[in-house]
Amino acid sequence: MRLLLLAGGSFLALSSPAFAQGQSEEPPAETTTDSPIDSVVDADATPAVEAATPTGDPILDRLNALEARVRQLEARNAELEQQAELNEGRLETVETRAAKAAQFSWTPTISDPSGNFSFRPRGVVEADVAAFIERKGGYDYNNGTAFRRARIGFEGTAYKYFNYRVEMDFAGNAVNLTDAYLQYSKIPKTLLTFGQHKAPFGLESNNSDNFNMFLERGMFTNAFGNVGAERRIGLSAAYAPKENLNLAIGLFGDNESISRSNSTPVTDTPDESWGFNGRATWEPIFDTGKIVHLGLSGYYRMALKSGDTQDAVRLSDRPNVRVDNGNIADSGVITGVRSLSYGGAEAAVVLGPFTAAGEVGRIWLDRPDLSNKSFTGFYSYVAYMLTGETRPFRGGNFDRVRPFKELGKDGLGAFELALRYDSLDLSNTPVAARAGNEAETITLGLNWYFNPYAKLMFNWIHFRGDNTPLDPDGSKTEGDAFATRLHYDF
Repeated sequence: MRLLLLAGGSFLALSSPAFAQGQSEEPPAETTTDSPIDSVVDADATPAVEAATPTGDPILDRLNALEARVRQLEARNAELEQQAELNEGRLETVETRAAKAAQFSWTPTISDPSGNFSFRPRGVVEADVAAFIERKGGYDYNNGTAFRRARIGFEGTAYKYFNYRVEMDFAGNAVNLTDAYLQYSKIPKTLLTFGQHKAPFGLESNNSDNFNMFLERGMFTNAFGNVGAERRIGLSAAYAPKENLNLAIGLFGDNESISRSNSTPVTDTPDESWGFNGRATWEPIFDTGKIVHLGLSGYYRMALKSGDTQDAVRLSDRPNVRVDNGNIADSGVITGVRSLSYGGAEAAVVLGPFTAAGEVGRIWLDRPDLSNKSFTGFYSYVAYMLTGETRPFRGGNFDRVRPFKELGKDGLGAFELALRYDSLDLSNTPVAARAGNEAETITLGLNWYFNPYAKLMFNWIHFRGDNTPLDPDGSKTEGDAFATRLHYDF
C-alpha cells in the first residue's frame, strides 16, 4: 500500500500546475484541506508525524510530505488494529463471565461477573451392600446394607483470595461435621487453611474419598490415622514451589465430633490431644500417562486419651468393609502412653492404564514408666484400566478418573480391575487379651465409572486374623466379604 501511495503521490506531483510552471505555489501537502488522502482519517485522531524538512526541490518536498503522510496513516492503522483486538478481548471476557454466572453439572455453580465470589453445593452419597461367608471363628457377620457416606455441604470463593467449605455427614444415623474451614490463597504457591480439615498424612488418607480405588483404605491407614491424623481442627500450610513438589505442615487438636468427657469428678476429665503433622511428596517423573510418585509423612502427638482414659491409645480397624462393625484388628486400650509418633513412606507409579501403589507406616508409643511399644502396617496394590484411561495426579494425590466414553452419552464408561494386599500387625500390644493380634486381607476389585462423578464398585475381600475380637471361641478368624457400592458425588 505504501508503494501505491508513493506512486500516486508522484503522479500527482508531476501532473500539477506548479510542476508545469517550474515553481511551487501550493502550501505543503500536510496542510492541504482538499486532498483525497486527508479525507481518509480525521487528522485530530491521527498520530502526529514530524514533517519533513524542506529541501527547496518541489518534487522532492512533495514526495517527502506524502511519505510522512503514509507513515501517519500506518501508525493510525496500527492503533485501530490494537483497539479492535482489545474490544474483542473485552467481548470474550464479558461472554465468559456471563457463562460463569450460573453453570450446571450435577449442581449449579453461581459466581458474580468479577469472579471474586462463587458458591457451589457439594456432597457425596455412597450406598453399600455386603454379604459374608465365615470360614473360621465364632463371630456371626451381619449381611445387609448401609450408607457409607451421605454428605451435603457447600463451598466457594469470597473476596477473591478466600476459599471456604462446610460439609456434614448424615451416615450411620448420626450427624457429624466433616469439613469446616477457610483458606487464604494470596501468598504465591502457598495455601493456608484454618478450621476442621484433613491433617497431612499418607497417600490414601489425603486422597479425596471420592477417588478411592477400593471400598475402604488400608487397615493401617485407618488405625494409625484415627489416633493422629484424618480430619481435625487446626491450622496448616501447604507450599508447592513446583507442580511436582508439595510440602504440608500443620498444628492440630481433635476432631469436632469428639465429645467432652462426662466422667466424675470433672478433675479427671482428660485434656484434648494435640500435635504436629507433616507430609512431603515429589514426582520425579510427571507427565500425562507417565508418573512416578514418592512421599514421606509423619506426626507427633501429646495428651492422648481413649474414651475417658487419659494417656491411652486404642488401635483398631475392620476388614475393609463397613456394613458390619466388627473389628478384625484391635490392640485393646493401651495405657501409660505419654506421646506417640508416626513415620510413613509412600510410592506410586502410573504407566498409561497401569497403576501400582503402596504405603508402609510405623507408630511408636512412648510409655515412660512402662515398656515402649511400636506397630507396623502396609498395603500394596496394582490396577489396570481396561478401557485405556490413565489415572491423573494433582497436588501429590490421585485425581478424578474421566472416562473416554461416558455411559448414556457415547459409550459404556470406563472399567478398572484392581488387586490389593493389606496387613496390620498389632501383635506387640501389652494388652494380654489381644496379644498376638494381627490381620490381613486380599481384595479383588472391579470399578465401573459411568462418568467422572458416578461409579459402581465391586470388592471381593478375603480376610483373616489372629486373636481378634471377632473370635470368642478360638484363635483364628477367616472369611470372605462380597460387597458393592454405588457412588456419586457433586
